Amino acid sequence: MFLIFMLRTVALGIGLGGSVLLTPFLASPVMGSPAPPQPTAPAVSPALQRQEYKAQGIIFETPPGFSSLKPMGRETVGVIFPAAAAQSQHVSVRFLEIQPTTLGISALGPRELATYVRFNVLGITTTPRDHQTRQFLGQRVTGDVLMQVKNGSMTYLEFYLVPMSLDRQLAIAFETDTELPVAMLEQTIQTVSASLREDPALNKKKKQRSPSSLLN
Repeated sequence: MFLIFMLRTVALGIGLGGSVLLTPFLASPVMGSPAPPQPTAPAVSPALQRQEYKAQGIIFETPPGFSSLKPMGRETVGVIFPAAAAQSQHVSVRFLEIQPTTLGISALGPRELATYVRFNVLGITTTPRDHQTRQFLGQRVTGDVLMQVKNGSMTYLEFYLVPMSLDRQLAIAFETDTELPVAMLEQTIQTVSASLREDPALNKKKKQRSPSSLLN
């Protein structure tokens, strides 16, 4: 019956000049709540959001808010977020360029060398709880994931030993207080690893002379 009614309606419309009268059911639009306007974030150049550092034959960048380069103990240097030294909860990046041949440990395999450097050079004595693989200098590097007590609180730490040119290695450790958001540490690691590169000017000098110490 509905089909017969529709055919008659169409025929009537044609007879009245070609306009077709639709039933209210078919002509009713679908109503919905309008979506609220979304705020647009201001466009900021990524280069303005980062800080660049040069030390020990490498160049790297961090998110904004990190300190200047400073000694971090055991011949390492690094940076801390936030920059205020009095802040108890922080994220830190510390590193040290080493040359296994000068340490007499060039015969060690990659994992044994990483364990030796982590324990004896950086003084990280906690047993790794897991392993993590990340990209550094165009290569996949597997590092150690550790938890340790520091200054009365628990910290999370990732340690990597990154192969470099001229038979060098870069020991790098990322550490954060476990009370800080995980996203803060992850953003730091991703920014550092993506921007990390060897300093071409310093590498040129190193090729012209033999390294005399662990630090530049």
